[in-house]
Amino acid sequence: MLPTSPLFLLAHIIVTVTLSLIIISRRINVATTLSWIVLLSVLPVVGAGLYFLFGSQSLGRKRMQTGWDIRQHYQRDFGIGKRRVSREDLPVDNYLQDLSWMLSIQTGFFPTAGNRYKLFTEAPPLVAAMIADIDAAQESVYLEFYIVDPDGLIIGILEALERAAERGIDTRLMVDDFGGRPFFKSDWDERLCRAGVDVVHSLSVNPIKALSKRTDLRNHRKLIVIDQEIGYTGSFNLTDPVKFKQGQGYGQWVDVMMRLEGHIVSSLSCVFNTDYIFDSQGMDYTKDDLRELSDDGDAAPHFEGGPVMQLVPSGPEMQRSVIHELMVSSIYAASDTITLVTPYFVPDDTIQLALINAAHRGVNVRLIVPRRVDSIMARHAGEATFDSLIQAGIEIHRFTGGMLHTKLVQVDNQMTLIGTANVDMRSFYLNLEMTLCVYDEDFAAETGRLIETYISESEMLDPQKWETRGPFLRWKENILRLASPLL
Repeated sequence: MLPTSPLFLLAHIIVTVTLSLIIISRRINVATTLSWIVLLSVLPVVGAGLYFLFGSQSLGRKRMQTGWDIRQHYQRDFGIGKRRVSREDLPVDNYLQDLSWMLSIQTGFFPTAGNRYKLFTEAPPLVAAMIADIDAAQESVYLEFYIVDPDGLIIGILEALERAAERGIDTRLMVDDFGGRPFFKSDWDERLCRAGVDVVHSLSVNPIKALSKRTDLRNHRKLIVIDQEIGYTGSFNLTDPVKFKQGQGYGQWVDVMMRLEGHIVSSLSCVFNTDYIFDSQGMDYTKDDLRELSDDGDAAPHFEGGPVMQLVPSGPEMQRSVIHELMVSSIYAASDTITLVTPYFVPDDTIQLALINAAHRGVNVRLIVPRRVDSIMARHAGEATFDSLIQAGIEIHRFTGGMLHTKLVQVDNQMTLIGTANVDMRSFYLNLEMTLCVYDEDFAAETGRLIETYISESEMLDPQKWETRGPFLRWKENILRLASPLL
């Protein structure tokens, strides 16, 4: 039982008021602000402890500024700004030009033409392509992943990394310290290090750091850069979809990944280099560290007629939640159709309003989520929004063919967003994420066919049947919805 002495109550009031003023001064969204103030008020000591551990969404002002400086260095080094497509020349409708220009100004990553891609929707051919590219590498192989689970198909990738390092290729592997626990607990960590792979723990978690900074900020990015010429990005972690988390009733994991060539690979290199400097050298990096990962910017070839692409990184090391702004702007910009595919759907009021507004404007809005998801809290918090979405005429499809892990947004069959970010507050504000914008109707048609296959393996939520669910389930949804700003 907590103490109830006047001195303790006075201390509780002082701590609550002080932290509340700090939270208010941060000017984060109102729902999150009120949630923290209520938590501090009703849970003496515990509430303050939770805030110190998880309350700050930033990696620190110094890191934010340093990150901007490092990104600018590599953006200049790879010539990302020089190769940009001008606002007037971007071959899409005007509203997409405005959207792309906004992203360019905020991130420094301008859209670029002359790219080539291959979309992978199945793990075996994807893994085979990755292994072939790693085995063919001449200079460098850089990987950055949230999860590495050394089992099944993934063993082949790890063996390819081992071979690359042994033949003298500059081989580096960044793995999130939390998501990569299966890898770090296996013998593959030490085995790759012995072969010469530079293995880096990204956003390390330990009790000492927990005393001074938030420890649940995660590196959720998934990318590969080979010889500065070939890149991969998408939703696929280094996990075998038929083995990962099996036995829990979710089924096989379903993802997409893109193999990229062209100038867009320079943007992937810039993101990797910046993250690598932080997690390997920290604030004490030197100019030699920067030069070690530098390039003349001319390695990536140009392909005539290739789609225009733009990389959008986002995370707590940046001043604004760019991916959240991109998502909201895209929904409001839609005039015909918009489709969201996400495994975790816990929207804030802004995105929920944007979706409802689009439906009221006559836009065909479709949401595709997995029938079963590996986070009960996220599932029920998201389902608490279904009533208002259904009433607005939004179609909700629940995928039954496995654990749908794809993150994809398609707008008017003209722009497609594909990457690592879910539609939840963790992706928008807490995780290091990355989204690829593809301004191309042919690519939209290809991903549109993929969307139709997802729908064919889904059950559309019946409004009348959904309305008959029991009061206990509604109560659970509404309770967990209160926690959605903190998820």
